[in-house]
Amino acid sequence: MNDKIFITCIILFSVCSTGIAQTTDNIQPQESDSNFIDRLAWVNKENADIHEMNFIVGYSFASTKGFWGKIPKATLSIYTLRYNRKLVTYNKEHLLEYTAETNLAANYTISNTIRYQAGSYSGFGIAPLGFQFNFNQHDAVQLFLKSSTGFMYFKKPFPDNRGVQFNFTLELGAGVEIMVLDNISLSVGYKYHHLSNGQQGEINPGVDSNIFYTGVTIF
Repeated sequence: MNDKIFITCIILFSVCSTGIAQTTDNIQPQESDSNFIDRLAWVNKENADIHEMNFIVGYSFASTKGFWGKIPKATLSIYTLRYNRKLVTYNKEHLLEYTAETNLAANYTISNTIRYQAGSYSGFGIAPLGFQFNFNQHDAVQLFLKSSTGFMYFKKPFPDNRGVQFNFTLELGAGVEIMVLDNISLSVGYKYHHLSNGQQGEINPGVDSNIFYTGVTIF
């Protein structure tokens, strides 16, 4: 009787061991999801299209009393030459670019108000620090976000003699880039543009402009 129990136990043990072994063999190790940093990759500096030149024309129909600006109904036309340098991709799909801009010509026209006299103010400037993030860089139509900061210099104090000629700028915006050829794209967008003198003048009213623009990029 004891021998039969012993033999039965051995058989059961063998069956269980075989089942466990087969189950273990069928379990595949799961690959851990890579973290955010692992999905980032620097753009190869040898890429032929790593550098871009962009020409932009923009216009703001009327400034508003926004976050900082206090001068209403001022129009702004602006002509910009921009350099883009591709920096980093995320998940091989989304692209971060460094941007540097030269505002070749800018013209503010201020309507007559209680505090400010009507006038036209022309100037130029640069925005050496900027970034643009393109979603789905391989698509023919790409959404993007952009920001930049810099300064602008006017021929006369802005917005009158109580201000100064040297003013700071800040831009935040978004748009769409459309590939028309392998090395040419068109862009249409909107950007919030703030200008102020940083408390360097007797007054610092600032202007908040809503700029609608279009541009051509050459890779």
